[in-house]
Amino acid sequence: MKEIYDKLNYYLNDICNYLEKEHPFLLENIDKICRINDEFLRFLGSYSLENKTIQNNLTYEEVYYLAREIIENIDKNYLESFDNLIQSGELDFSYENDYNDSECVSMYENGKVVKQIININREFNYNDVILLVHEFIHYINGKKQSINRNYFGEFLSIYFEFYAIDYLLKKGISKEEIDYLYRIKNVKGHSIIFYQYEIILLAYIKFGNLDDNTLTLLQEYFLNIKKEVFETECITLYKNLCIAEEKEDIIKENPNELGCALAKEFMAYNYKYILGTFLAVYAHKYSDFNDIVNLNNHINEFNDKTVYDICSGIGIDLNDEDFSKKLFNSMDEYINTKQIDHNKRI
Repeated sequence: MKEIYDKLNYYLNDICNYLEKEHPFLLENIDKICRINDEFLRFLGSYSLENKTIQNNLTYEEVYYLAREIIENIDKNYLESFDNLIQSGELDFSYENDYNDSECVSMYENGKVVKQIININREFNYNDVILLVHEFIHYINGKKQSINRNYFGEFLSIYFEFYAIDYLLKKGISKEEIDYLYRIKNVKGHSIIFYQYEIILLAYIKFGNLDDNTLTLLQEYFLNIKKEVFETECITLYKNLCIAEEKEDIIKENPNELGCALAKEFMAYNYKYILGTFLAVYAHKYSDFNDIVNLNNHINEFNDKTVYDICSGIGIDLNDEDFSKKLFNSMDEYINTKQIDHNKRI
């Protein structure tokens, strides 16, 4: 295993150097994040997330104007930017899945955002509306970049994605045309992947370079993991990182980008959706809507505030001993109460 450990240490050193700069919250709270991620996967074990959606004949214009209606109800001040999307060429709908995923792409010059493009892969149902709302929130708060926008960007888009789902259901749209469990299924995928390497990341952050003594330290201070399980997880992560290193062109062109590219492929990528979805589900039940709108409007102005400070400002106490209990209560409620009275109209 020494060769595997040595190579993982090489990768993890660069990855953690990147995370220390861009995602220190992950490094500082790795044990708590691992614990709640494990609790989440156990929690989902008793739920069926089957929810098939049908296609319909929603036109491009219908998707656009329904999303506009939702955006107007979030904040009327967003309408000028939203109305400019088509004229500026910053919104593109794909009818043939031309993009890897629906996304808001930012283009930079000298470290500043000079252009943004929203690409939507059409599903030909009301999910297109929800996706457009999600990506437009990225568009609005992504005109500038900041470390807290890096932390809370997915949270804000996912929170307003939930708002869009509620809005459509209250408007009388059939659940068969809305994949209201998509985000739960999506974060489950991220959580499963994170679970596969979380113990290795935890061990490296807490104890330094991996070696034959790492397993003993893990067993003494964190969990009773079996040797064969730990070694298998190390081998799997080693292989995945090797594959990622080979396929990432940016690494070939600039080896100094190794940690950034690998972190974005795994640790930072999975973690930001886990954090974003957990906070959005919690806020969906416990936070004030206007507080979230205000946060979206000012997220790039809060560089003097910590993640804990910002969460506290929207009614989320990350130090609450009952945080995970409240989180899973709100998730249970979200999953089970979408059988909403469709006769209730906005």
